[in-house]
Amino acid sequence: MYFDHKIWLIKEVMRKTATGELLGHRIKALRKARGLTQEKLGEESKVNYKFLGSLERGLENPSVATLEKIATALEVDLIELFRFHHEETNPAKLRKILVDIINHAGKDPEKLQLLLKIAKAIE
Repeated sequence: MYFDHKIWLIKEVMRKTATGELLGHRIKALRKARGLTQEKLGEESKVNYKFLGSLERGLENPSVATLEKIATALEVDLIELFRFHHEETNPAKLRKILVDIINHAGKDPEKLQLLLKIAKAIE
């Protein structure tokens, strides 16, 4: 059942070209955050680096198996490739995301202090 849900989610997401571009941007952001080149990610995921480049530009529609290889190489869960909140522009949605992040920090003073430092750095 979980696997069927993943396939459905990926098909729904990839139906829209703009979402394919978001997926590509997300993979690129995760790759760069880990300091990987397309070539290195290609080696680690066993996915051709030229295909990765096209995928990052939103020109390719990868299979579930390919996305699982990429997610594994990036050391993230598959669903993490589809977290596009970093591309959100709606202020109400952005506020909700921020509130969720704060709530997720719970009562951990270290996490809350870090969030406060980040907020103060950008005000």
